Amino acid sequence: MSAPPATAPAPAPARFREVRAWAARRRLGAAIVVLCLFGLGVLVWNFSGTARAFPGPALLSAFLLAVVLYVAFTLLRRVRPVRTPPRKWSWAGVAWGATAATGCALLANGGLSAVWSRTAGVDFASSWGAALTAPLNEEGIKTAGIVLLGVAFPARMRGPLDGWVLGALVGLGFQMAENWTYALNGIVGTGGTTPGDAALQSVVGRVLYTGLGSHWTMSAVAGTGVGLLLSRSPGPARRRRTGAAACVLTAVGMHWLFNAPFLGGGLGTGVKAAFDFLVAGSFWIVLRHAYRHRARAELRAPGVAPGADRLLTRRGRRRARAAVPQGAERERYARLMVAQLDLLEERAGTGCPRPAFEAAARARVAEARYVPSGVEGY
Repeated sequence: MSAPPATAPAPAPARFREVRAWAARRRLGAAIVVLCLFGLGVLVWNFSGTARAFPGPALLSAFLLAVVLYVAFTLLRRVRPVRTPPRKWSWAGVAWGATAATGCALLANGGLSAVWSRTAGVDFASSWGAALTAPLNEEGIKTAGIVLLGVAFPARMRGPLDGWVLGALVGLGFQMAENWTYALNGIVGTGGTTPGDAALQSVVGRVLYTGLGSHWTMSAVAGTGVGLLLSRSPGPARRRRTGAAACVLTAVGMHWLFNAPFLGGGLGTGVKAAFDFLVAGSFWIVLRHAYRHRARAELRAPGVAPGADRLLTRRGRRRARAAVPQGAERERYARLMVAQLDLLEERAGTGCPRPAFEAAARARVAEARYVPSGVEGY
């Protein structure tokens, strides 16, 4: 029997599997939205009374944290080399951390804290309850959200570096929501005598003193494991599972250390926050170096024209676009750059690109390929 022609359409079972996968991702996205709404409802139920009683301090805290959120959101997206992650995907991670993770953790922490009090006594629970409760519940729920977002948007989760960024954004959302709840609890803790001062002190202390080494660092490390697990990188699956488990356990250990009763006081808390920041930063340095190494190797491959190394930096891409005359030529050059970036990230992100995606990206590159006058092409 002769082989089918190269232009024959894909078999029906393959197209059916694609449709089923698309439908499954849509259902998963709907589930994520429902869980976010549920978590938001839990937060509203628990803190709306305090917010209504002290609207000024509540709004002031929310405004300050919103400013911090925007600045940190921008920085965390920018630390990803070559190209920032999509804005909608990034905000989805923040939304999960701020709503679903925070609300569900609030319920889970209350239940597990009660277990420690009944089984080990009130004194033990007051000393070790936070260290034995929050690392399990909060890191578990945040990591579950990273997994859900990675599965729902597989094209965005190419490898550990994408997992690090998404995890950091999930942790950032959780951190800002938790800071707001702590500000409201601080108002109640002072009896409402100086609500503005109590809320401001809580926000400033948690942002400036422990903000650099809080939830975003822990979730970034856990997200690295999720990215490793969901990646298409070559190598044994057992190695990826082992690495993913090690990353998640490291995140749990970071959270446990942060909440442990030893090294208490202002200096000890600062040391713990600095340690968590250094751990997350070390992960980022290693992942960034590996990613850029693979990207440079791709740009040195045969068939890549001189000047393609400009793709690696945003400044290089801006200069390349500025050197092209405005109008249709620059628009075509921009399409070429986007297609080349898609291809570069697909190949450098995991080292094991998807054949269909790579073929489509190469077709877009070939369609737009040209060398503008006075500019080195790709």
